[in-house]
Amino acid sequence: MKGESREIRLRGAPICAGIAIGDPFVYTCPEEVIPELLIPLEEIEREVLRYRQAIEKSRSEINYLRGKLENEGAIEAAAILDAHLEILRDPMLTEAIERKIRSTQKNSEYVFQTCLNDYAVRFQEVTDPYFRERLNDLNDIARRILGKLRSTVRFSLLEAPHQSIVFARELVPSDTAEADAGRIGALVTQMGGDTSHTAIVAKAKGIPYVARVDFRGVGNFTGAPVIVDGRIGEVILNPSERTLSKYRVLQQEHEQHLRRFAEQGHLRPETVDGYQVHLTANIEMYQEVELIQRYGGSGIGLLRSEYLCLSGGVMPSEEEQYRIYRRIVESMRGKPVVIRTFDVGGDKFRELPIVGEEENPFLGCRAIRLMLKEHEAFKTQLKAILRASFHGDVRLLFPMVSGLPELLEAKSYLAEAEAELVERKEKFRKNIPIGIMIEVPSAAITCDILARECDFMSIGTNDLVQYCLAVDRDNKAMSYLYTPAHPAVLRLIKMIVSEGNRNGIPVSLCGEVAADPRFTALLLGLGVHELSVIARYLPIVKSAIRNTNIVQATHLAERVLGMSTAMDVLDALIAHHQETVQGQMIPNSGLLP
Repeated sequence: MKGESREIRLRGAPICAGIAIGDPFVYTCPEEVIPELLIPLEEIEREVLRYRQAIEKSRSEINYLRGKLENEGAIEAAAILDAHLEILRDPMLTEAIERKIRSTQKNSEYVFQTCLNDYAVRFQEVTDPYFRERLNDLNDIARRILGKLRSTVRFSLLEAPHQSIVFARELVPSDTAEADAGRIGALVTQMGGDTSHTAIVAKAKGIPYVARVDFRGVGNFTGAPVIVDGRIGEVILNPSERTLSKYRVLQQEHEQHLRRFAEQGHLRPETVDGYQVHLTANIEMYQEVELIQRYGGSGIGLLRSEYLCLSGGVMPSEEEQYRIYRRIVESMRGKPVVIRTFDVGGDKFRELPIVGEEENPFLGCRAIRLMLKEHEAFKTQLKAILRASFHGDVRLLFPMVSGLPELLEAKSYLAEAEAELVERKEKFRKNIPIGIMIEVPSAAITCDILARECDFMSIGTNDLVQYCLAVDRDNKAMSYLYTPAHPAVLRLIKMIVSEGNRNGIPVSLCGEVAADPRFTALLLGLGVHELSVIARYLPIVKSAIRNTNIVQATHLAERVLGMSTAMDVLDALIAHHQETVQGQMIPNSGLLP
C-alpha cells in the first residue's frame, strides 16, 4: 500500500479454502456508452448477420471454456456453462432481437443493450436469489456478446500477472472459468456468495476465494503484497514481515499436506486402532467417478440426480436417465451407488416446469413433496433407477422425508414402477434397498418409526441444521447462528444413530460437516459408520480418520454431548484436533472460524 505502512485486515465470507500470497491485481471492465445509429434499410440484413455472428462467436468461446472445465474435472462448473449455452439459444436473444433490429432499423449493440436493460429492470424487482443469479448469468453472456459487436479491448483474467490476488467488485462465471489455478493466487470480491455460480467455479478449480470484502475505503493498495486466508475469510493488506513469514510457512505446509493426502488414496479409511469407516463420495456427474477411484472411495454415498436437469431446464426422459445411471453404476464395478431422487424446488432448479412459484419455497413443495405431487415424473425416474440396478449395487434414497405417510406413499409409487417394468419385461433388481434422508426435525424425532420402513438412513446436516435452528443457511446476517456444533443438532445426530443401531440399519452422514476434519472424531464417536463427502475431500477426510482413535473419539463424543453451547463444542473439537494431528494443517472446509 503506497504511502501506508500499517497492516490492514479485512474480513469477508470464506468461499473456497486455501492460502495465497501475491501482488494485487484490480480487475475492472470499463463501462462504454453505446451509440444509437440508424441503419439504412438495404443494410439491415447485414446488421442482423453481424449480430448472429456475435452470438456464434460467443457460443464457441463458452463451448471452449466448458470443455476446459470438464477436462479439469470441474463438472458442476461446466454444467453452469451448459446453462449459458441454453440462454444463447433462447429466442429472447435470437429471434426477438433480430426482429427488433429489423423493426427499429437500429444498430445491433444498441438494440441488444436496450432489451437487456428492460430485462434487468424486471429482474431488479424480484428478490428471489435464483432469479438474481439468472440475471448475473445474463449479464455475463451480454458482456461477451457486446464485446464481439464492439471493437473494444477484451479484458480477461488470463492477462493477470502470475500469482496475482484478483480484486473485483464482482466476477461472473466465465471470468472465473478463464482463470488458471496455477496463475491466479486468489479471488477477492465485494459481491458474491457461497452458492453463486462464480463460487461454484472457483471451488471446482480450487482457487482460494473470499467474497463480500469491503476494500473501497482503504485507498491505493497496489504497492505491497496481499495475503488471502480463504479458510477464515481474511484479507491482509500491507502485511508486516512477521505476518508474511508466518503465512509463507502455513502456505508451504498446506501445499505439502495436500500432496501427501493425494498420495494416500490406496490406504484404507480406518482409525489407528483398526476401526473401519465406510468413506464414500457425493457426486453430480459421471466424470467425478475418476476422482473416487483415484482417492480410494468406498462407493457413491449420494448421487445428486437433479443435476441431470442443469442443461436446458427440462426433465430428462426415462431412457436418458437410465443411460446416465447405468454408466455410473457400471463404472463403480460393484461398489454401492446411492441415487437420491430429484431434490428440486426450494432454491434449486426453479426453471423446471414442475417447480411452481411460492412465497416461502424452503418450507414449501420441494424434494419428495414435489415428486409425490408430480408422480408421473417421479415414476419415470424410479423406473430408470430400477433398470440401472440390474447393472450393479444400486440403492434408492428419498430426500426430505418428514414423516411416515410420505415414505409409504413413495414406496407405493416404487411398487407401481416395478409393476410397469414387469409388464414391459424389463430387467431390474427386486427389493432394491430403500433409504431416507433425515433433514427435518420431525424425521429425526420419529426416526424410530421411519427406520422400520426403510433399509438405511442418511443424515443431511446442511438442511437439518437449517430447520433445527430456524436459520436460513444462505442468510449471511444470521450466519453466526448457523452451526452444526449446536448441542441440539448433535443430540439429534446421536438419536438418529442410536435408533438406526437399534433397528439394525446403517446410518450415513452426507452434509458439509462430514468434510470438515475437525468434526471427524466427534462423528465417529457418535457412532456414524459412514461419511459421504465431495470427491475431492476424500483424501483429507481419510487422513483425519487415520489419525483418530475410536476409543478417544467415543470419550470426546460423551464429553461434548454434555456441553451447553456451540462455542464450547467448537473449542473442544479444535483442541482435540490439534492434539491428535500434531501440527498438521488439514484444510478447513469453511465450517469453522
